[in-house]
Amino acid sequence: MSSSLSDFVFNDPKDPDAPEEDLRHMSLEEQLRRTGRKLTPFHPTRGAAVIFSSGWENMHEVEKITHGIRYAVPAFFTTCPVPEAAYDQMVAGKPKTDEDIADDWLHLLLAHRPESPMEGAGRVRELLMKWHYMCTPLSMH
Repeated sequence: MSSSLSDFVFNDPKDPDAPEEDLRHMSLEEQLRRTGRKLTPFHPTRGAAVIFSSGWENMHEVEKITHGIRYAVPAFFTTCPVPEAAYDQMVAGKPKTDEDIADDWLHLLLAHRPESPMEGAGRVRELLMKWHYMCTPLSMH
């Protein structure tokens, strides 16, 4: 099940109607991991992103990488609306076009440049406030 870079595995409850898997040939640790669960691997390719909520609805695990670099951007957010005045304090405000969204992804997630701790904190704060705009089709804003 492993790839050379490592897999991301969703770990969901197994469908109660699914046939039982024979786990006797596996270690006790692996049996405990799989009992009553459906494991769905995602085999990443270079440049792939996996974005999901990480509550109980999306149990997951990540296998050890064997080479390369894994970037993780844990984000904690609220469903409370962001006050309109907060957007005025941002570098670019609310995205209005697909190009704006692409620029925000580049600036807020992927920009590899030196920055002070305060600049980094501001960038993460802006990312968390804009998250829903960046992940929602413009037609739904």
